[in-house]
Amino acid sequence: MKFRNQSQHHDRDEKDYNHATDKQYEILRKKADQAYQQKQHFSSESQRAYKQGDGAAAKKFSTQAQRYAQEAENYNRQAAEYVFRENNLDSDCNDIDLHGLYVREAQYILKQRIINGISRNEHHLECIVGKGLHSKNGIAKLKPAVEQLCNEAGLKSYINPKNTGVLIIELAGARIHASWSDINPNGIGAMNEHQNVPDDDHVQLQGGQPHQQQPQYQQQPQYQQPHQQQNAHQQSMFEQLNTPQNQKIAVQIFKAICSCIK
Repeated sequence: MKFRNQSQHHDRDEKDYNHATDKQYEILRKKADQAYQQKQHFSSESQRAYKQGDGAAAKKFSTQAQRYAQEAENYNRQAAEYVFRENNLDSDCNDIDLHGLYVREAQYILKQRIINGISRNEHHLECIVGKGLHSKNGIAKLKPAVEQLCNEAGLKSYINPKNTGVLIIELAGARIHASWSDINPNGIGAMNEHQNVPDDDHVQLQGGQPHQQQPQYQQQPQYQQPHQQQNAHQQSMFEQLNTPQNQKIAVQIFKAICSCIK
């Protein structure tokens, strides 16, 4: 286990690596933003075409929007995995540095780390969330998000009195929250100095593919199709039974029933 001196413990927000000046990180986030803008554009075009009654164009634009949404998700995933590795390469085994992560990314990775910490009977986890120095307008986003996560999961947490950019989460006696059952515990959030970093191909950062809301014109056929198939099947059976021979047999049966009644 590595130990840091007191000055290092106080200056975690001022470590050598700074994602704000990392070109690779910046490129990945920029590509994600560009893909997201394209996604928004084609989503708007899809809705516009649908309102004009052009279902084919609406479907085409919707497909393009889905493609760009997936592209944005992939670039953001790469950026998150990259910055997390860079920030945690020299971290203590009970530390996790969330600098450079978006809130949703940070929450998912932290859940992975907490699940592993509880499974390993760790006493606590020091979560480095920063002081908002790199956030827009200097307003911290990660700290309140992590505090909310802990509150919802019933985990005790408190700010490190020696460093307000560090949130200490107590794991001793804690239980994994039931709502976390869909979290992949083997993802990058399980990383510490005693573990190998998961390969990119085996990391599930976001817990599944992003949900893309489909225009109404695509939802309707999905619900109508089983009913249409059932009607077609019933009509086919009626055509098979409605033959002259069957009609003659039906008349004979009807006469026989009438004679019995008399």
